[in-house]
This record gives sequence, structure tokens and C-alpha cells, in this order.
Amino acid sequence: MKGMSEITSIRDTRSLHSVGGGCIPKHQRSANLELYVLGSEKSRLEKEVFAIDKRRNSARKQLDCVSKRIEKLQEETHIQRKAKADGGTPAKPLKRMSISY
Repeated sequence: MKGMSEITSIRDTRSLHSVGGGCIPKHQRSANLELYVLGSEKSRLEKEVFAIDKRRNSARKQLDCVSKRIEKLQEETHIQRKAKADGGTPAKPLKRMSISY
């Protein structure tokens, strides 16, 4: 079963820029216009890559924090299980008192 991130979507399809096509025939196209359009597409994609890197770094920091917390909790549960396995005797002896009826 594929996860949501593995499913192909509209973002995976090729665009007119990646195909190199357009609605105007090549002999009528202006090279300057094409350079401008491709330059603006490049700057948009660079901004998107920057935003993705920023989210990746944030997610990595959160993942590290969660991993450290998991390790700490696993150590605590291991210590608790070990204490229970030792017999569960308290550190101080219990106080006893006599009760008369």
C-alpha cells in the first residue's frame, strides 16, 4: 500500500517549460520573452526549493527531539521494569506498629 507521499499527483506531470513547448510557433517566438519567462520560472523554483529546505530542517529538528524523548522514556521504563523484577522491595524498611483490639 502506497503512502500519501508516494502517490503521483499533478505536481509530477511535465509542464510546458519542461517539455520546451508553447502555443506560439518557434519561428514567431521572441527569444527575449522566452528568457524572461524561463528566468521567472527559475526564480520561483529557487524560492520553492528554499522553502522546502527550511521545512526539511524544521522537520529534522523535531524528529531529533522526538527521538531523544523516546530514548529517555525507554530508559525510564527499563529502570522501572528492572525495579519490579528485583522484587519490588522498598529502599527503607516498613514501619510496624502493634494494634490492640
